[in-house]
Amino acid sequence: MDWSTACSGDRKRIRLDYLELSMKCAENFDRDELLGVMGHYKYQTNLTKQLDTIYNDKFDQNIVNEIVLWKINRYARLSEGALKSLNALKNLPLGAHREARLPLEQLMDHSGIDLPMASTLLRFRNPQAFQIIDRRAYRAIFCVPYPLHSTTPIIKKIDTYFAYLEKVIKLSISKNLDFQIIDRILYQLDKDNNGTLSSAKTEKYPRRE
Repeated sequence: MDWSTACSGDRKRIRLDYLELSMKCAENFDRDELLGVMGHYKYQTNLTKQLDTIYNDKFDQNIVNEIVLWKINRYARLSEGALKSLNALKNLPLGAHREARLPLEQLMDHSGIDLPMASTLLRFRNPQAFQIIDRRAYRAIFCVPYPLHSTTPIIKKIDTYFAYLEKVIKLSISKNLDFQIIDRILYQLDKDNNGTLSSAKTEKYPRRE
């Protein structure tokens, strides 16, 4: 390794250490401050209100399409087996999320569905047990960048998601917050306080990342 390569590596490590030290983490805010960021949450307002009312409905392809539109404006066709597994999670109680390993595997086996999208489908299917994981929400609660990539093994993605949900549950209890809105609080908290996401692309349509 030459000197310039070594220096470049050192600069990257220093920058990462600085970013982690400067992150504003959800645990360092009180309940009122966390709830306050919801006043800034304007993400696809009309569609969000519509999707918030569907948790008692049976999920079909039309609902899945609208959730995909809410997330990244991408069409995703699910197999009948994946839809059946998704609907079976409707009444799963808080804290029982590890029972969703097989449905998550089935969802992520579909082209165009990675963990953030799979977690979005689970969250709208059953908001009492699941919340969305994405780069902003993860960064806000763990104070480190989102560690997963498209090539990360599915088993690691699912384990990361379950660890995230367990952290979200602890935050909701410690701050006396409604579990069902924690992911939105985290998303907005990170957007308001932690700046842009690395390698984030400018898109015609805004999306949660």
